[in-house]
Amino acid sequence: MDVTMNTNADNQVAVFIDYENIELSLRSKRGQDTELDWSRVMETAVDLGRVILRRAYGDWAIFSTYQRELLGLGIDLVHVTAKRGKNAADIRIVIDAMEMLIGDHSHISHVLLVSGDGDFTELVHRLRANGKVVVGLGISGASAEYLINACDQFIFYDTLDVNEDLPMVEGDEGETAVTFDVGEARQILRRALKKHEGEWVSAGKIKYTMRGLNPAFSERNYNYPNFKAFLTAHPDLVQMRTAEGGHMEVLMLAESDSKRNKKLSVEGELDHYLRILSQHKIRMTPNEHRPTIVFRLFNILQSNPNRSLNELKEELHAYFEETAPQVKYQYIHETVHQLFHTYCFTFDKDDSNYPEDVRLWDRKVELVPRIHRAPELLEKCDHGLLQRIGRRVGSVEKINRQVAARLLYGSIKGQKMLEHVDDLIDDLSKIPEK
Repeated sequence: MDVTMNTNADNQVAVFIDYENIELSLRSKRGQDTELDWSRVMETAVDLGRVILRRAYGDWAIFSTYQRELLGLGIDLVHVTAKRGKNAADIRIVIDAMEMLIGDHSHISHVLLVSGDGDFTELVHRLRANGKVVVGLGISGASAEYLINACDQFIFYDTLDVNEDLPMVEGDEGETAVTFDVGEARQILRRALKKHEGEWVSAGKIKYTMRGLNPAFSERNYNYPNFKAFLTAHPDLVQMRTAEGGHMEVLMLAESDSKRNKKLSVEGELDHYLRILSQHKIRMTPNEHRPTIVFRLFNILQSNPNRSLNELKEELHAYFEETAPQVKYQYIHETVHQLFHTYCFTFDKDDSNYPEDVRLWDRKVELVPRIHRAPELLEKCDHGLLQRIGRRVGSVEKINRQVAARLLYGSIKGQKMLEHVDDLIDDLSKIPEK
């Protein structure tokens, strides 16, 4: 996490958490059952340097059930009663942050502000004017753009390595995906390279320039593990080499070279589609067993509907382990997740059937009412996956049929399979955009 050109060993970090803002923002985007993983937030702070202050502000009479996790992470809980108004916590954060500038903690170099509230924009300007590096952390689609742009760097909680079993609110994904449009990242990369056109420069300098153009930029937003992987994925824009000192250097490609490298191979385009799905927390390993897994799951729910998703996974695994061991548990796990993320299930909402701390995947499920046959279940899932890809590439009509067949069914087996994919895409093209 390189918010400056320096190493993090000597950084002194203060963490200010606007608890109500971050919790309510996450639930509004991901559903009321969603729990925020505060350990991942604090790991982000530790990545910045040595954490000196860690404070969370809120009305702890209201949020009393969440205190234990925060206290367990060494976070100081600052009580601000809600009776003073919805901005009371904001005001207290501003006061404490400004006191930090002149008090015993004036040596702090970095501030992690956990909030998406645009009211903190002026505070960020003041902190930066006093030499502090400010990193914001908020929820994608629920963080003010002017706050994002005011920070040295802004991290979206959605890109942290958090629990994938959390539910999402149907209809929200299209909005969230816009935040992570790889086309925007390419534009930022192109602008950064343009500033150093004709010269080899370090990759670190390019990333630093990109952060200056857009503080919210992070290769992790687009599911790249590191900046090198991000650059490697755009050979039509940049040439790379290893310099004498061992560091990586980059050069903006001339227009003629860019055009020559721009066409993606089938494998490259397949990887692009997989990356799009991964940004929606959907993992997928293309394989020919996926339809068989879906059909078997349908049959299980028809014969014995009292199953949770975790029970379904285990029953599927036991079945295929005995009858078709080539069907890996990974394929089963991923396929059930795909059905979950494309809204193929309804969950039992009767809390009296479960212990208080039951997880969503341990609740009994049913198929949504309009699914009566196994092919309809597979079709709904396929539609959902292709719809997400279509949103990202511009429209479903732009989806490569051959690549889609590889993605959904592991291989291309004749013209009928391609015609089936055509039918799926045609169905989606007739749905009016929201």
